Amino acid sequence: MLAAVMPNGAVLLGSNVVADSYHRRPVRVVTHAHEDHTKYLSRSVAESLFIVATPVTHEFLRILGHSIPQSKALSVDYNKEIEFDGERVKLLPSRHIAGSAQVLVEGPDGTAGYTGDFKMPGTPPMEDLDVLVVDATYGSPHLSRRGTEWDALGALIDIIERRSPESPLVIYGYNGKLQEIMVELRIRGVKETFLADDTTLKLAKVASRFYNVDIGDVRLYNKDELTPGSIAFLHVSKSQPMLKLPAVHIILTGTERRGPAVRVNDNVYRVSFSDHATFWEVVEYIKESRPKKVIVDASRGFDSKFMAEYLSKVLNIDAVSEP
Repeated sequence: MLAAVMPNGAVLLGSNVVADSYHRRPVRVVTHAHEDHTKYLSRSVAESLFIVATPVTHEFLRILGHSIPQSKALSVDYNKEIEFDGERVKLLPSRHIAGSAQVLVEGPDGTAGYTGDFKMPGTPPMEDLDVLVVDATYGSPHLSRRGTEWDALGALIDIIERRSPESPLVIYGYNGKLQEIMVELRIRGVKETFLADDTTLKLAKVASRFYNVDIGDVRLYNKDELTPGSIAFLHVSKSQPMLKLPAVHIILTGTERRGPAVRVNDNVYRVSFSDHATFWEVVEYIKESRPKKVIVDASRGFDSKFMAEYLSKVLNIDAVSEP
């Protein structure tokens, strides 16, 4: 067995590596710092020999409160190969959040790769693998969003330009996505003062180095500083109590399919910005990758069985959905 996806979301690669959840294996890889990919990390820390991630992901994990002993925390740069018990392990670039990585394992029985979460363009496909485990957050065409991420970004900037002079803005999203948006807005000339809670601000400083973009004036969030001309960036979990504040509230979500931006009421918008590949982008990745077999990760995505059936019947690729 070169690869498998277990019921708890653990992705097994080769004989020694497990990614993004717990399994009794000596090497645990964390592809990125989102909660659904750090499951049971404390148990892996206790039982595995090494916790492997990119340097940025390790920094994110520390900021988010994960305790990994220095003796077990193995920071691996993109494209740098490590060897363990006859298998070679490599982390490859992935466009998702700062520090995200794909995982490639090469051993005597063949090659296995795992995309982790990714989006296109910007994620180089791993080619000619024996087995590819692929993320399919959007596993069928009906889950596709209207417009591209650039349409969503343009819609967000339009909201900022129209509403910022009259009202403070609050943008809600997940860790990683918030920092990416902060960077993208600065690149495009948005000059408003940024406010962020302590965790979001610490992650933003790390992401700023990763993207090599100066995010400029960013202050620790304080309710009194939430005035016109300022934009607060807060984790989506804080949106419900915050929606009562007099401000324009913008929720970043990959599940909004009615358009790039939808106005819910006078002061609430949903912007369709996602860090996951669409169904057709996943298909294009697989076409370029040319794997002998595909395992569609069913533990985190939607309609993974449809994706596997499409690959089998339309592209004539050996594909299954697991677990």
